[in-house]
Amino acid sequence: MISPTPNQNQIRRDRPLFHRMMLITCLLTLCFSGVAWRLYDLHLKRGVDLAEEAAKKFREDRVLPAQRGSIKDHSDRYLAYDEEVYELQTDRVHLHDVRSILPNLARIRGVKQKDLTRTLSNEQILDAYHRHVAEALCAKLGGPVEAMLEKVTSRRPIEVLTHNMNDDEAKDWRRHLESLLVKGVYVKPAVRRHYPTDNRLALIIGGVEDGKGGVQGIEKTYEDVLRGIPGSVCVEHDKYGRELLLYRGEIKEPVHGKDVHLTIDLQMQDAVDSIVAQAQAQYRPNKMMAIVTEVSTGSILAMSFLPGHDRTEPASTNWKNLTIYEPYEPGSTFKVVAFTAALDQRKITLNEQIDCHWGQYTDPVLKSHLSDVSKMGTVLMREAFAKSSNIATYKVFKRLGQDTFLDYVKRFGFGRKTGIELSGESRGYINDTKWSNTTSSRFPIGYEVNVTPLQMAMAYGAIANGGILMKPRLVEQIVEDGGRKVTRMQPEAVGQVCTGKAAELMRELLSGVVEHGTGTRAQVEGIEVAGKTGTSLRYDPELIVGKNKDGTPKKGGYRDDQWITSFAGFAPAKDPKVVCVVVLDNPHAPNPHDIGGGKVAAPIFAEIVSEVLKQLSIRPQRPLALEGGAE
Repeated sequence: MISPTPNQNQIRRDRPLFHRMMLITCLLTLCFSGVAWRLYDLHLKRGVDLAEEAAKKFREDRVLPAQRGSIKDHSDRYLAYDEEVYELQTDRVHLHDVRSILPNLARIRGVKQKDLTRTLSNEQILDAYHRHVAEALCAKLGGPVEAMLEKVTSRRPIEVLTHNMNDDEAKDWRRHLESLLVKGVYVKPAVRRHYPTDNRLALIIGGVEDGKGGVQGIEKTYEDVLRGIPGSVCVEHDKYGRELLLYRGEIKEPVHGKDVHLTIDLQMQDAVDSIVAQAQAQYRPNKMMAIVTEVSTGSILAMSFLPGHDRTEPASTNWKNLTIYEPYEPGSTFKVVAFTAALDQRKITLNEQIDCHWGQYTDPVLKSHLSDVSKMGTVLMREAFAKSSNIATYKVFKRLGQDTFLDYVKRFGFGRKTGIELSGESRGYINDTKWSNTTSSRFPIGYEVNVTPLQMAMAYGAIANGGILMKPRLVEQIVEDGGRKVTRMQPEAVGQVCTGKAAELMRELLSGVVEHGTGTRAQVEGIEVAGKTGTSLRYDPELIVGKNKDGTPKKGGYRDDQWITSFAGFAPAKDPKVVCVVVLDNPHAPNPHDIGGGKVAAPIFAEIVSEVLKQLSIRPQRPLALEGGAE
């Protein structure tokens, strides 16, 4: 049966109902549209990002530390290496995730989780748990709870609470954290740089700092070699912090650093250090340096100086490697430059006569005055050198001329860095431009020039090595891949200072110094030694020597009561193996007349060389760089 068409009265009566139905329909449509949009936003538009954010709370990219390469001495003794330790660290994600810490807080309070959420807000739950964690940590670490609470609530990803724990300490902490239901603080593996030699060789080995790597010595110079490349692995945890092994990601293995082997032998270094320490106690100099090198390769065998470096007192200790950083006026040890040049240029012979004017001489043109300690008249050239005549040296220089003399100064390597594998090396100073009337008489005898002990050692090494100047060599080899790959650092010749014949004649002159000249106290029983004494007035930059034009004190001058004493030489004289240089800055003695290179430095040199040669007789023989020098 067909329903009758509604009349106007019925339509008028049902219109409000119709409007209400339309309104409800629109509202339902809007609600379903909002739900659909929200589902689209969460699952399609932001689904991947939200899933990643949720996974981060249970996922950790764990760094696999790369082991830094070790540093070893010539005999494979460890000088620096990484050792595994543990750190106590906070995890910001776990400590600030309510859902992660809620089960632990409920267990701590002995209530159900839903009771906690009903009585406490999320902020209150976090505050209560953080205080519990801070109190648990302070119970073992000590200190105020409020200070620990700042670290626990830090927004930094990781706060390291304690360093360098051993295995037993790490196990103890794990038990402590587990017993007190602490989540968000973990014991993590780490590495620590260990130096078994403590302060010995400290500035040669160097050190490391977090985030910077090597900051001194070999650690700095060979940073790229020693430093490894860390690996990583992605691990996932359940809500209790336990790792889900089935979900462990791909492991990127770390690449460990390479080992660096030095030319220095620790046993020999200890022997030289002991001799230097005894001399320091006896003579009380401001500074003292001793260096030993191998003639044929330029290898550094020992490098000792005082004051040394104390790793435990970084703020107040000496940070300068004095054998390469601290230049000094060498005095008579520098005379080898003028005599080598004159022999090489055939300006002199060893047996010619030279007038030393009985120790007093004034240049008729420049009016510069020179004096000798040994009063001699006309003597053989070899005798003048053996007795360290300043007058004879000046006359030899005059035969050469300024340009030739400066050429040989530079040939010997003075005035430039040697290139040793250490930072902080000084180039020294040579006066090659601004000469005064006194420069000609002072420069050849070791004034108006500053050299480092290492520069002097390499210069005497050139004479011992047939005229060939070697680059100092501190690193013997680099070892990687567990010893399966070895890269040997080959000796390197810098240049030819003089002919082999001139070097041979100089060795003869230097032997005479020790046999019957100023260096007799450098003699070693059973071994022929060659070398040269050095004694120079000490320059004091604070010494007041007058007044400036404006009336202010004029500072800087030589003290007549302070000296720099030194000895440089090699042994055995006819077949040189080692070079040794000893320098003492302002030594003291009961009798001031006992202060001099031949009286103070020479005996120390003899003791060092004697000990070094004894040890070399039992060391493995290494291949030599060059067999003698060129003619």
